[in-house]
Amino acid sequence: MNQPFPHLFSPGRLRGLTLPNRLVMAPMESNLAAADGSVSDDMLAYYTARAAGGVGMVIVEYACVDRPLGLGGSPQLGIDDDALIASHRRLTDAIKAQGARACLQLFHAGRQTLRRFTGGQAPVAASPIACRVYREEPRGLTVPEIEALTVKFGEAAARAVAAGYDAVEIHGAHGYLIGGFLSGASNHRADSYGGPLENRLRFPLAVIAAVREGAGEAPVIFRLSAEEFVEGGTGIDEALAMAPRLVAAGADALHVSTGTAERMDCNVDPVSAPQGWRVPLARQVRAVAGVPVLTVGVIRQPEVAEQAVADGSADFVALGRALLADPDWPAKARRGAVEAIRPCTSCNWCVDQLLSHKRLGCAENPSAGRETEAPIRRSGAGRNAAVVGGGPGGMVAALLLHDAGFRVTLFERAATLGLGLVASGTPPGKDKFFWYRDYLVRQLEQAGIAVRLNAEAKPADILALAPAIAVVATGAANRALPVEAADDAPLGFAHDLLTGEAPLGDGPVVIVGSGETGCECAEYVADAGHEVVLVSRSPERRLARRAQYVYRRQLIARLESNPRIRIETGMELAAVGNGHAVLRHADGTTHRRPAGRVLLALGRVPENGLAEVLRAAGLPTHVIGDSREVGRIGDAVHDAYAAVRAFTRAEAGAETAEVTALSC
Repeated sequence: MNQPFPHLFSPGRLRGLTLPNRLVMAPMESNLAAADGSVSDDMLAYYTARAAGGVGMVIVEYACVDRPLGLGGSPQLGIDDDALIASHRRLTDAIKAQGARACLQLFHAGRQTLRRFTGGQAPVAASPIACRVYREEPRGLTVPEIEALTVKFGEAAARAVAAGYDAVEIHGAHGYLIGGFLSGASNHRADSYGGPLENRLRFPLAVIAAVREGAGEAPVIFRLSAEEFVEGGTGIDEALAMAPRLVAAGADALHVSTGTAERMDCNVDPVSAPQGWRVPLARQVRAVAGVPVLTVGVIRQPEVAEQAVADGSADFVALGRALLADPDWPAKARRGAVEAIRPCTSCNWCVDQLLSHKRLGCAENPSAGRETEAPIRRSGAGRNAAVVGGGPGGMVAALLLHDAGFRVTLFERAATLGLGLVASGTPPGKDKFFWYRDYLVRQLEQAGIAVRLNAEAKPADILALAPAIAVVATGAANRALPVEAADDAPLGFAHDLLTGEAPLGDGPVVIVGSGETGCECAEYVADAGHEVVLVSRSPERRLARRAQYVYRRQLIARLESNPRIRIETGMELAAVGNGHAVLRHADGTTHRRPAGRVLLALGRVPENGLAEVLRAAGLPTHVIGDSREVGRIGDAVHDAYAAVRAFTRAEAGAETAEVTALSC
């Protein structure tokens, strides 16, 4: 069979190291390290799974070279002590046993950390300028401290090689210590380490030289932000000036990224970021660097990765969140099974887990970060199982039950599956959620699972199957608002508009409710050419408060700059007439607004009455997703996994076995 992606699966070289293909696992924080900075069993299993999936090289996440002052999280991997070498050796042996090469990223947080991570000490940085996200004022490093840290980076590189790593990467991007020295936004020093670019390069170049010496013949990669997107920060012109200097100091390859903690939307990009948007930056750096370049960021489909290598934009493609969603992405791409790849939607569930100081997780792949858990037992033995509701949770539950050996019937009252994903994917820039819906539908079809559409499942329908288990994933209902409305009032729900179940109509639109659904609906309606009034009860602009942190920042910026959207705060809907809405201000005054359509976006409430009836009939019944508690896609998927896992374990008679409760 012809290789569908010949450039992607050709060997590549870094210095004297040959990689079997051009795919690299990008370094990502996992919170899976042991408390002492060593490699835990969970971390070992997590990386082994990604190596087994077919990447050419795994870049292991940020290993601190100077604990605790250089820590950026907890627990975090360390490489500052010889006692950690044996632990890392376990990891490199496991990665290389799968045919991949192993690389370790060397890291110091600089100002982007918290005192609770640094043992109560003030963070250190190029200058005493606080990061606006972490808001911890750092202490400017002295020259002797800079020189001592340079040595520590070199010693860490030597330990990495002793532990069996084939290469090392210096984290010089994203605003951490080294990137902070490079950036004019965070480096205001008046000595030889600050000011002009030549001075700001002094410490990074010294680190490269020290790491080069410590690493011996192992390749040294330098990761940089080619654009920080902050005022006064590194931009592409400076990055192009830096690149040859970094190489001359000893870097064998450059890993081109963007952003800082203050611009996480340009670092861990939200769903709205287009695929491969950083690739042109990598191409520019490659043109001046004279060494291999790695590109990274929102590369989800093999075709995009193949093009980046084929057209000379990059030598290697780093995959991060894509490998959380599907560790077997490379193996599936190699054999041309592109539609079998579980797609990353850039929903940033993984980021929110880490920001909450939980272990790494993935909305679409509940096994991510939990590879040490025993797989779901195959206990179905051909018995029937019923799933009611064809949203993401219901579809995943059906697939898991099928894999466990059950004969599954899935009931969906609508004419199509995945309406929740349709609602998520319809707003501007969020079409990646359609990828996930289409993936789940294909998986159901390939599994041969019986799907009954337009089927409002009654208890009798379910009990007639004599199922061993029922999963109720009926979702949620729109929260209504008791309001005076004319018989012909154009009143509807924002959620129904986004799912395509309700028409938009003509004329201006009033949207009542400024949560994520209301805000996204406002943008969608405005993009369709309508004037929009977005009504918020809050006296302040507390828009989309529960939206994903990184995505919310961009969403609000777009709303506030859209000339078709007017945001009215401190208001509530008082009445709806034919062609108008009456809003009542907190001060009691009323205001009439023209409205061809009035859409309510006041949240949703769980629908789960069916579950009680089924339980009363003696049927083991699990309630998941919005039926249990209105939440995100990841909540529904993790609920499905937890429900099926709990049921199969209970059936096995594991009275003493702990039923894993996933973090939803």
